[in-house]
Amino acid sequence: MDSVPDDRTDELGVRKFVIPIVAVLVFGLTVVVGLFLTRPATAPSRDLPSVAVAEVDESQKGETVQIPSLGLSVFRPADWVTVTADQNSRNIRSVQMDDPEFQEMAARYANAPVFAIAKYPEPYADLNPSFKINVRPLGGLARLAPEDILTAALPTFSRAFRDAQILEGPRSAQVSGRKAAYAKLAYTLRANDLAVPTISEIWVVPKGSIFFLIGAGTRADEKNGTRAEIRQIMDRLRIE
Repeated sequence: MDSVPDDRTDELGVRKFVIPIVAVLVFGLTVVVGLFLTRPATAPSRDLPSVAVAEVDESQKGETVQIPSLGLSVFRPADWVTVTADQNSRNIRSVQMDDPEFQEMAARYANAPVFAIAKYPEPYADLNPSFKINVRPLGGLARLAPEDILTAALPTFSRAFRDAQILEGPRSAQVSGRKAAYAKLAYTLRANDLAVPTISEIWVVPKGSIFFLIGAGTRADEKNGTRAEIRQIMDRLRIE
């Protein structure tokens, strides 16, 4: 595996972006949070930011979770459950990637999401439809358009899953009125002797010196959760 360089300038005077690009890629690999877990859920990690849950009209069949420190409001559909940082970490290590060295790098560079939900409580013996948000500093990526960040990261996806295909994007998009990028990928996710054709959707949304990495995962056949449900969550997401 190639070594991961620091943020020094190379001989062409071009800033190296490998570390933040790896962060985007790792996120893309782990958007299906809480997948195939076999152990009971644990208490939420102390590292997660505090949140306030706002009451909503019952007709909306859910509630809005607010994270004031990030100016973030996210809709959680009724019956969807919070995924803890510990569950997220176990999920990363349970997925069987085609490149073991790359899997180790994924575990090393992964960070806890600021928001993560799944449709079904764990343990769940199938791919659990899920939605999560990570936050990363833009750093050297600040001069790149959101779609350029995804464009640089996604080709490496095939190192983890040899059958990975980019179905859509990366293309420009809007999230909560902000410039963003979107991509949709298909691949077979393997864990605990199961193999499930999977669709992952990824959004990159810059805000000041940070960017939000928003991702969702469902079965390709949508038999236990649909991408329309994910769209409902995205349509109600607000970033101040």
